[in-house]
Amino acid sequence: MLLFPARDGVMLRVRLLGRGEPVLMLHGLGMQGRDWLPFVFPFLRRFQFVIPDLRGAGGSAAARFNQADVFHNHMQDMEDLVSYLGLRDFLLVGYSLGATTSLHWHAHGDFSPVKRYLHIDQSPCTDNKADWPHGLFGKRQEHFYEQLRELLVLLDGAPDQGNIAKLAPGLRTAVLFRLTDILGQIAGRRGLHSAFNGSAWLSPLWARVLPVVELADIRAYLHAYLFGAHDYRSSAANFGVPATVITGARSALYPPQGQAELARLIGARQVVLPRSGHVPLMSQPLAFTRALGDFLREG
Repeated sequence: MLLFPARDGVMLRVRLLGRGEPVLMLHGLGMQGRDWLPFVFPFLRRFQFVIPDLRGAGGSAAARFNQADVFHNHMQDMEDLVSYLGLRDFLLVGYSLGATTSLHWHAHGDFSPVKRYLHIDQSPCTDNKADWPHGLFGKRQEHFYEQLRELLVLLDGAPDQGNIAKLAPGLRTAVLFRLTDILGQIAGRRGLHSAFNGSAWLSPLWARVLPVVELADIRAYLHAYLFGAHDYRSSAANFGVPATVITGARSALYPPQGQAELARLIGARQVVLPRSGHVPLMSQPLAFTRALGDFLREG
């Protein structure tokens, strides 16, 4: 892995794999760059994959957000990476958080180096509105947001910085109880919460192995989804870049109807994976790899 400098002076990690046309891969929340590896290996002879660990994840875990808008922070980091490597005419792949970062990039940054875009299971508008019922968790959004608010209230009793593992035992267990439930719903794996309930006495270990454990990062993401109100439909209407949308037909996180509307809005080809939820890399890995390959070879 290489290090590249972000504009605030922190160093972030990135992998460069393969040779040929560059492909920038942006992972989702709770993931890190290495999670892409099984899916890019079949294409290393024709493409060079640029796979960063986003701020707060993997090899970039020590880097904290430097502003209130996490999506703008991620976008700026990726612009810094593109500038550092001198990337031009590259393919961009964004999954979930990475897809929101990509839409934010298109709306607020310099998207001109992007040649084609692959958007994976994400909505262009995270909040439900009178004209948009396809936000985060669809009809269940208010129930989910209430869980996020409960976690945020709990964190009012925690330090601003530090790892969950350093919290007082009672507060640590309460935070992990809610966090495992939220992360399990996002990943479509409710068993994560059940597993924690059955082994809560191991909370110090849980506080180190979960994908998001830094208090500042948890607060930042909670604020982003509860108060960010990101709606990229207006900017997406003038997308101007050839695109493909991959949708999990069983995605509970982002209703497929909203993803179909995004595909129509940006003039994208839509690929629906019929047995996939929000995480096609796990639920239909072979079908996802084929869809990725089709996107890579389109040009």
